[in-house]
Amino acid sequence: MRFKSTALLLAQSKWRWYFTGAMLLFLTACEDPEENPGKVEYFPVTTGAYRVYAVEEAIYSSGVKEPKSGKWFEKEEVMSIKKDSNGVSECIIAYSVRAKSTDYWQKTKEYKAFIYPEKVVVNRDNEAITSLVFPYSPTVQWDGYQHFSLDDDDPRWGFQFHYEDLDKPLQVDSLHFPATLKVTERIDTTGPVLYRFGYKTYAKGIGLVLDVRTDYDYLQNNGDLVGYRIIDKGVRRVRKIIEYGDR
Repeated sequence: MRFKSTALLLAQSKWRWYFTGAMLLFLTACEDPEENPGKVEYFPVTTGAYRVYAVEEAIYSSGVKEPKSGKWFEKEEVMSIKKDSNGVSECIIAYSVRAKSTDYWQKTKEYKAFIYPEKVVVNRDNEAITSLVFPYSPTVQWDGYQHFSLDDDDPRWGFQFHYEDLDKPLQVDSLHFPATLKVTERIDTTGPVLYRFGYKTYAKGIGLVLDVRTDYDYLQNNGDLVGYRIIDKGVRRVRKIIEYGDR
């Protein structure tokens, strides 16, 4: 059995529905590595592969001075795999949560990941997101939300996904990953009105190891900015791997 962990103990908090990046960890678990070595190298390739994450979140609300902070754990595990006559693989992935490391896991849902020859589509909570496209290249860009419509006030609206930092090492607390790949999903960090930054990092042979989301709207009064980059509302959420293995 393959196993690594860090010693983390996080306080109880309320987990929220909108952690849209949570669903990406086992996207290519159902591909045959001998058939598609370039596609599956950053992801687990066996049924029963699991990942455990520590999550920290800060929610800013209009009119409230201090953000509401939360901490919890998430676990995702590949439950089953099947491939159709067109060569499209379908994975069923179980999602579980717990507030503290000493609590029992509570399975709350399952979702699906579909692996096509040219892309990976994850269908979760009625949102089909094109999470990855092949081949990996820093010049590739794609519309991750092409399968459904976003409102223009959605923080994810108006951005193209792209790859960065291919095959770069990364340290996540005590866990070292010699080769990783970064998918930037949105970035707008210099504007005067809002701040948008979301990305996910995958480790070769492991899968998703880091998921960062920061979406802020700055304070305004009757359309005029108040101060410099004072947060009015938004979310900061970091999801990082603390354990991985095979059941």
